[in-house]
Amino acid sequence: MSFLALLLLLLFAVAAKAFKWKKTLYISLSIFFTLFTLIGTGVVPSYLLDNLQTQYQVKKEVPWSSNNAIVLLGAGTQLIQTDGSFEPTFFSYGRIHETATQYYSCVKQDSICKIIISGGDAQNNGVTEADIYQKELLRLNVPKQDIILEADSVNTWKNAQFTSVLLNKQQAETIVLVSSGLHMQRSQLYFKHFGIKTVPVRADYMDARISTMPLWYNFAVTDFALHEYAGILRYYVYNFMDWNATQEQPGDV
Repeated sequence: MSFLALLLLLLFAVAAKAFKWKKTLYISLSIFFTLFTLIGTGVVPSYLLDNLQTQYQVKKEVPWSSNNAIVLLGAGTQLIQTDGSFEPTFFSYGRIHETATQYYSCVKQDSICKIIISGGDAQNNGVTEADIYQKELLRLNVPKQDIILEADSVNTWKNAQFTSVLLNKQQAETIVLVSSGLHMQRSQLYFKHFGIKTVPVRADYMDARISTMPLWYNFAVTDFALHEYAGILRYYVYNFMDWNATQEQPGDV
């Protein structure tokens, strides 16, 4: 996304030069180099990421109740070319580990603790995130009877929509939402839309790298952040246009 914006600016500058629009050329090149520098050195991504993640930086203790659900959001599957098997993606392992950690914290309270893995086959790999992640949780000795699979969703909106049905059946009092810090704000927004009040527990935490020289890493994390902002903006636009599914009041579940 950031690369596309910079490319368009560069093409606009080329066009301005071709048509001899000197003032337009200087302005477009100035904007291009300013954005390139601010993004590459980490200033822009640092600001974007902080606004998305800061409130989730500290992992607060979960107030467990008698009936609890831990929702694990999927982040894709990875094909292993050598044997044709599938594993969770690089970004998924932190979520899986955090889910297991929260589960064991929950069972210490001698209460009902269920894990809902939400994730279908968004990449058309022939396997679902829910099935693949379940294998990892079983390796971490989480009992299979405490794992519920939601294997139909292919995006965060569907995660919230389909999981709300399962949570409605379980009638959980405490619902813990596990995802990446970067992804949490949008996830909570969507779940709230379907009447689910969640306790956010982030897994991984992404940060920009402040540098005197532009780094490609900073362009990548800028795109990750912009993707989240786009999803949040789309939600409010769709709500305004009445295109979203019926909204529930938090706590209805």
